[in-house]
This record gives sequence, C-alpha cells and structure tokens, in this order.
Amino acid sequence: MNLKTPTRLIPTLLALALAPAAHAVVETNGDFGKLSLGGDAELNLNAANTSAGTLMGQSHQQDRWDMDGRLLLNFAAIKELPSGAYGQVVIQPTVSVNAGASADDAWLGFGKKAGWGMKVGRFEAYDLFPLGQDIFVEHSGDSANDLYSDGHGYVYMLKEGRGRAGKGGQVLLNQQAGNWYLELSTLIGDRTNLFANQQYHGYEVTKEKDSLIARPVVAWKNENFKLALGAESNLISDAMLANGESVSKRNGYGLTSTWSQENLTLNANLAQMSAVEETDSTAGVNLVWQQLGLGYIYAINDIESANTATNADYGDLVGKHKIHTTYASYKIPSVLELQNFDIYLGAYWSQLQPDSETVSNMDRYGGRVRFKYFF
Repeated sequence: MNLKTPTRLIPTLLALALAPAAHAVVETNGDFGKLSLGGDAELNLNAANTSAGTLMGQSHQQDRWDMDGRLLLNFAAIKELPSGAYGQVVIQPTVSVNAGASADDAWLGFGKKAGWGMKVGRFEAYDLFPLGQDIFVEHSGDSANDLYSDGHGYVYMLKEGRGRAGKGGQVLLNQQAGNWYLELSTLIGDRTNLFANQQYHGYEVTKEKDSLIARPVVAWKNENFKLALGAESNLISDAMLANGESVSKRNGYGLTSTWSQENLTLNANLAQMSAVEETDSTAGVNLVWQQLGLGYIYAINDIESANTATNADYGDLVGKHKIHTTYASYKIPSVLELQNFDIYLGAYWSQLQPDSETVSNMDRYGGRVRFKYFF
C-alpha cells in the first residue's frame, strides 16, 4: 500500500508488513487522524490445460478458457501521537468479475513507531516463501492456505497459519530492532477447512475443538540481503480427528533469503511440514530481472499410510511423490504512458510424478494476461 503517509511513519508501516495495495486518491485529515481511499483493478484472461488427476490414477484432462479477477478498494485510517504511539485500521473489500463479494484485509493495528506493534483481524503475516513476480503459478497439487486435497499432491509453503483462513481470525505481535525483525502471529478458529471435503488420507476429518496455530518469524536484513527463519504449529493437539486419531499435529519450518542489487532480485526458499503419517518438503528459487520473472519449485510428498479398508485405490497414496513447477512472467509497465496501468504476461508448467508403476505422470500448464490498474 502506497499511502501519502508522513516519512516518519514509514518504518512502522514496513514493520507491520502491510500487503501492497493502491495509491491513495482521496485523503482527509482531522482530529481523529488521516483517512485515505485507494484501490486497484486486477483482471486476468486465462488459457490452461489442467489435469484433475490424483495419485489414485483418476485423471481427467480439460481445457480452461476463462476470465477472473477483482476490484479492490483500500480504506486506511491512521492516527499518530507525538509520543510515537499510533492506531491504524485497514479495510479492503473486493468484488470479483464473477459477481462475488469478499475481502482481502480487515484489521486494527496499534503500537509504537519503529518499535513494537500489534495487529488484530484478517490479514496475511510474513511471507516465508516468496515467489517473486508470480503472475500465474498453479501446481499439479495445491498450496493454498485453506486446502489440502487428498491425493492431488501438496506444495507446502508455510502458509497454513499465515492468514486469511476463512473461518479463523488472527492476532500478531512484532518488534523492530535495528536490522532485526521479530514476529509472532496466531491463527485462531476452525481449521477443518484446511482439508478439501474434510478428508485426510482417505479418512473423514471432524472438528473437536478450535485450532490455535502459532507462527513465529525471525528476520534480519541490510541494504541488499534479507534472511528469515520461521515455523508454524497447531498448539491444540486434539482439535481435529481422523479415524479416531488426532491429525492436528502439523509442524512446519522454513527458511527464505532474498538478495537484491539494482534491477535484480533473487529469492531462495526451503520449507518442510511434518504431519501425521506424512512429510512434505519444498524448495524453490526465483528471480526478477528488470521486467522479467523466472521461477522453479520442487516438492516431495512422503506419505506412509492411507485408508485402504474402504477403497483399495487409496494404497496408491503411499509413497514418495514429486512435483516439479516452473513459471515465468513479463511486465509491460506504464501502458499508454499511464504510470498506474501495467500489463503482465505469465505462464507455468507443473508435473506430478507419482511413486507408482501403474499411475502416470500428470501435467498442468497455462498462460495468462493480467491487466493491473491502480487508482
């Protein structure tokens, strides 16, 4: 978000890790602080060939020709006192081109500038697996923070507790101290929606209690280099059950580094999830050079057991499965000499390689044209 905020507030806003949004086009000042309004339009034309196949050998190829995207409004209010104390509210309602309405962020923040801060509400915490200029990145699998799809592979990216979880709210505490940044985010609520069809390894997942996912992050940066280490874990051991046993134990770890110099930015990421009868590992590298973005992601799903009592095909879930994903993008800036209008070209290819002699590899690939307009 690029609001017309006083220079002395910039360190605080960065420490709060605000998601990038739009330039403010309306701004007022009053006794209660500064109120600003901005937004952006993000519309995508998509063409893709997808495989809805699973590790159980069920496959259905289909073409995708469609349009999606949304219009986002960004309302931000901030009040700062001479002591350095501040309070801030951000609301980001969205309307999709398919007539749906939702919201990206809705949170309250407060604290001391260039010091400690707190956020409560709906937002995304620190990005521990940045993808660079990821205009179109899909996988033969799924890495959404609200979906683990049984048998489709899983590209784990330390996002299960990052936020915007649908049924959960968040509380975040952070501290900026020189080159160091510390953050503790907690996701609170029902997390059975993490599992597609509420199923895990062929067993039905049921909710016993609300979840509490803690996500600590430690980051250090200087002018050209940034390094961050983080983890996430559900602290409620019996929040979700499958086959009478707890599947709440999901402990994830990750390391990310970023190096930037003039027009080049390079990201390298590692992540691993230790879950019940499953270990998921992911490594990725990507770069953005001037207007060009390139990236590669490699994931392994190591599954130890599955439910074969009701369906013998679930036995194909067991094994060490691999997912390869490559993607590229190109930005066309300032279209028609409008500094607030960019067009992006994006493409990806992904392949799921089952650990099986009877199930074939499954490919997904596609391209996208994105229109991005800030107002």
